[in-house]
Amino acid sequence: MAASILLSPAFLISAATTLAAGGYAYAYLPVQMHKAYRQSLLTLATAVETKDKTSVGHGGRVAALVVATAKIMRISRKQLSKMEYAAFLQDLGNVKVPHGILNTADALTHEEFDIVKAHTSTGADIVEQIGFLKDISPIIRYHHEFWNGAGYPDGMKGEQIPLGSRIIAVCTAYDAMTHEKSYRAALGEDEAVKIIRADAGIKYDPAVVDAFLKALKKIAGEERPVS
Repeated sequence: MAASILLSPAFLISAATTLAAGGYAYAYLPVQMHKAYRQSLLTLATAVETKDKTSVGHGGRVAALVVATAKIMRISRKQLSKMEYAAFLQDLGNVKVPHGILNTADALTHEEFDIVKAHTSTGADIVEQIGFLKDISPIIRYHHEFWNGAGYPDGMKGEQIPLGSRIIAVCTAYDAMTHEKSYRAALGEDEAVKIIRADAGIKYDPAVVDAFLKALKKIAGEERPVS
């Protein structure tokens, strides 16, 4: 009972609203306060991720990839921050997806998949009620749309899809593929990259894929120990 209350939409809205107190000044916050606010959003996202034992840390990892990709694309600092926050909260809507569906090792039924797909709209609706986060609602709502129009929830295509959503789509797919899920083992990084490349122009914006792959190389170079 306690866990369900803590993960209820009402609690999440209340918690996020509390975190956003004084949010009108978020662009003007001192660096340390801004970092604290950012960490609070990540903590809120992690609370939801605990529903799926294989997803803890997903939002933070995706956000790091989103920021790296956005920097390659020379996106403004303000827009980059919005994309990072949307990446943190992209799966907020999973609060309404039953635990059994999120953790099943079996193939989902059509009805179950419809419940999972609704997480994009649910998450967007939650953040839309928080004035400070309202701008990132469309990014969350459309992060599972495909470049060719075959995604969800609205079948948007191409540049109709917000750029932040297009970037998160690539980053979240890569992170999901390279980490174990309840229904499959993790893929190797090279295999995941191969799949992302193959889906450029189908699921993903080719320009975003190009920037994402450059970001991966940059990250790999920075992580390589100096000899």
